[in-house]
Amino acid sequence: MNGNRRTTRRQHGFTIMQMVITVAIISIVSTVGVLGIKTARAEFRVRNAARVFAIYLEKARADSVRRHADSSSEAWVQSSDAGNNTYTVTMDFGDGTLTSRTFQLESGVSFNTIAKKVSFNWRGRIDSYWVFQIKSDYTGSSIPVDVSGSGDITVDEQHFPDASIPDVTVAAVTDDVDHSTPTPTPKSSPSATATPSPQNSATPTATATPTATPANNGNGNGSGSSGTNNGNGNGNATPTPTATPSASPSATPIPQCVATFSPSTLSLSQSIAGHTAGTAVFTMTNATGVRTLSVTQAGNGNSMVLGLSLVRIEGSGSSILTVTTKNGAGNRGVFLVDVTTTPACGSGAQLTVSVSN
Repeated sequence: MNGNRRTTRRQHGFTIMQMVITVAIISIVSTVGVLGIKTARAEFRVRNAARVFAIYLEKARADSVRRHADSSSEAWVQSSDAGNNTYTVTMDFGDGTLTSRTFQLESGVSFNTIAKKVSFNWRGRIDSYWVFQIKSDYTGSSIPVDVSGSGDITVDEQHFPDASIPDVTVAAVTDDVDHSTPTPTPKSSPSATATPSPQNSATPTATATPTATPANNGNGNGSGSSGTNNGNGNGNATPTPTATPSASPSATPIPQCVATFSPSTLSLSQSIAGHTAGTAVFTMTNATGVRTLSVTQAGNGNSMVLGLSLVRIEGSGSSILTVTTKNGAGNRGVFLVDVTTTPACGSGAQLTVSVSN
C-alpha cells in the first residue's frame, strides 16, 4: 500500500486549463509570426518594384543622352493611373530603333499618383521635376521615386528638392556678334503735292413707268346675248378649305445632375505654414432627392487627411472638402481625390492635389 501511494505522488500531468492557455499562446505567436512574414514580404515587393521602376527611368535617360535625341526621338517613361500597376518605356532597347514596351510592378503593388509621362532630352533633363509614388496594397505604405528637373533619380529620398530652389532666368546667348537692326538716320521728305478733287457729276434721275391695271377682276360669270357681256362680276366658285396644322407638343428634356469642384486643383505643402491644408467646394446642380456623399483618394491611397462638411445633401447643394497633408516622403506628389454620391450624380467629381515638401 505504501509503495502504491508513493508511485501515485510521483505522477504529474497537465490540467485542461493549462493546455488551453498553452494552445492559445502558440496560436498568438504563430499568427504574429505569419503576419510579420507577410508584412516583410510586402515591404520587400514594394521596394523592389520602386527600384526596378527607377532603373528603367535611368535607362531611358541614358538612352536619350547616348543618342543625342532630338525632340521627336526622346526616350520616355509613362506611369498608369492611381490603383494600376503598369508602365510604358519607350527607348532603344538595343536594336537601333525606338520601341515601346509595357511592364508591370510587383504583385500587390500599384501606383499611388496620377498618370504621368516624363521625356528626357539629349541632356538627360525633363521639363519639370516629378514624384512617382509606388504603393503596397497590403500595408498601404508608399515609396517615392523622385525625378529632378536635371534628370537625377532617387528612391525613397529627395536629394534634389527642385521645389525649394528658386527659378533662375537664363539669358539665351548664341554668339558675340551684335545682330541688332541699326536705326536709320531720318532724311527730309519732299512736300506732298495736292491732288485735285474730281468735279461732281450729275446723277441721272430714273423715270417711273406706269403699270396698267386691268379693269376686269377675273370673277365674272355673266351670260350675254349677241356677244355682249352683261355679267354681274360675282364669282360663284366654292373655295376648298385648307387644313391648318396644329402644333405638336415637344418633349422637355430633364436636366441631368452635374457634380463639380471649385477650384479643381490644390497646391499644398508639408512644411510651409498656412499651406498644409486647403479647401475646395463640391457642388451638385440639377439634383433631386437625397444623396449621400463619400470622399476617397484614388487608388485606395491614404497620403492625405480628407473631410467633408456635409455628407448628406437634399436636392442641389454644396459641401466643403478639407484636405490636410501628412508628413513623410511617401506623401509627396500629385494625387486625385474622388467624391462620389449615392445615388450617383453624373460621373462624380475629381480634385487634383499637389503636395510638396
